[in-house]
Amino acid sequence: MKDNFLTMKFINKIAIIILLLTSTTVLPQQNGNNSGNKPMHINVKNLAGIVPYDYNEVIKKLKVKKQKNKDFVEQAIDKFNQKINELQIFNTDTFTFVKHYINQKSQEAQLSNDINILKEAKIKVEETLQPLKDKVALAQNKLNKELETTLNAKQFKTWGKFVKHKKDALKPRAPSRPPMRSNMQRGQRRNRY
Repeated sequence: MKDNFLTMKFINKIAIIILLLTSTTVLPQQNGNNSGNKPMHINVKNLAGIVPYDYNEVIKKLKVKKQKNKDFVEQAIDKFNQKINELQIFNTDTFTFVKHYINQKSQEAQLSNDINILKEAKIKVEETLQPLKDKVALAQNKLNKELETTLNAKQFKTWGKFVKHKKDALKPRAPSRPPMRSNMQRGQRRNRY
């Protein structure tokens, strides 16, 4: 139950961060360029928290040695990935709707310079994706319970960190910029020599 709550809380934070970052970075970038017709790149699967796992990578990270345990981990992850793939296939229309909806609302917000449009869109997207997020969380919790029965405490703790790292990779990253030096610093530097 605790894992379900933490997973849901984490997935909600990811969705909010992605939507906030897209809503705050789209307008300043597009006002200077006439690129308002260019759609944003949005990975809706990331918004929904869909993360398939590679069982070879998991076995290597968890340092599973016994063949019986390796087979069990492989089967559990394969079953989880099948469930995730089913969810992706059945929700293709939802993904398409959300992507087009976000692009439409971001263009409307750009034209009207009204950030409230994006806030309303964020709420609508969260409501649309919530049933899918719940299903992903249930599948994740089921996988966690299955692995907890087979893995030792150290391996299960490593599994939790591995899952957290994979989910963190879904969070959007702001582009890094090189630090700017002010003219005063440059001038002071020249005067020293």
